[in-house]
Amino acid sequence: MSTLLIGGNGLIGTRLASYLADHGEEVISYSLHTPGKKHPGVQYVQGDVTDYGTLNMLLKQHRVDRIIHNAGVSHPKMFLDNPYKIYRTNVSGVLTSLESARNYGVDRYVYISSGAVYGNVHYDVVDETIPLHAENPYGATKVACEELVRNYGLDSVSLRVGFVYGPGRVNECPVNMILSALLKDGKVDWAHGSEQMLDFIYIEDCVEAIAKIALQNHNPHTEYNVGGGEVIPYMRIIKKAQELFPHAPIHVGSGDLGYDNLGALSVRRAFEDFGWKPRFSIEQGMEQYLEWLKKN
Repeated sequence: MSTLLIGGNGLIGTRLASYLADHGEEVISYSLHTPGKKHPGVQYVQGDVTDYGTLNMLLKQHRVDRIIHNAGVSHPKMFLDNPYKIYRTNVSGVLTSLESARNYGVDRYVYISSGAVYGNVHYDVVDETIPLHAENPYGATKVACEELVRNYGLDSVSLRVGFVYGPGRVNECPVNMILSALLKDGKVDWAHGSEQMLDFIYIEDCVEAIAKIALQNHNPHTEYNVGGGEVIPYMRIIKKAQELFPHAPIHVGSGDLGYDNLGALSVRRAFEDFGWKPRFSIEQGMEQYLEWLKKN
């Protein structure tokens, strides 16, 4: 089977391309930039996600059976600087690939969405039936794209991913922030953040879930949560960080870090349909992540 992975660079894309290739898939990774470390079983093509001509050429040339769309600007805070550019990239990119898929009869379309589609919710557990209510431009683009994907007439599925962390993540991330600060400065003294609540998922768990769902011939549902399955108070991350750096002074004041406070993304649907559930606790993931950060 041939998979076109749109957005094969970055944290999820790089790992996902390698994972699919290791499991016998023909993988074409299409991104604006190619990763520094390439997998020998992946074909890398550079291009813009809104380039209709190039996408059509790739679908025809490789007889693509499946598209996984993972491209776009992925950090909510980046939207504050240039919302128009972000909307154009995220929404137009999905629309372009949907139309290409429809024209060439691609069997499957998998969209990598986000838990940000739910916004700030007041539920202990957030399942896929809860109404979507994005509260920032990033989440709004994800909601818009999910609607396009669901209504474009393709065999499609949207995966609502939690906050991904782990080896390979170098941009802002609440887990990266505290570990990197301790490695660099030997201490943490922040005015706020201890009340932040997020559903974190370790990169290996995330990639396994996406691949497991994407490689199905058909999915019983059109939306799945892909998360850690529990809400993690930032105090739990602080506690583990203190364990990893027992002699480092750590102080984090009240308030949050500027992210939506999301309840636990229920992964019951993914478990019932495919037998998938996350393997890494936040503590196990932080240990693995720290070892990678020390070497990079």
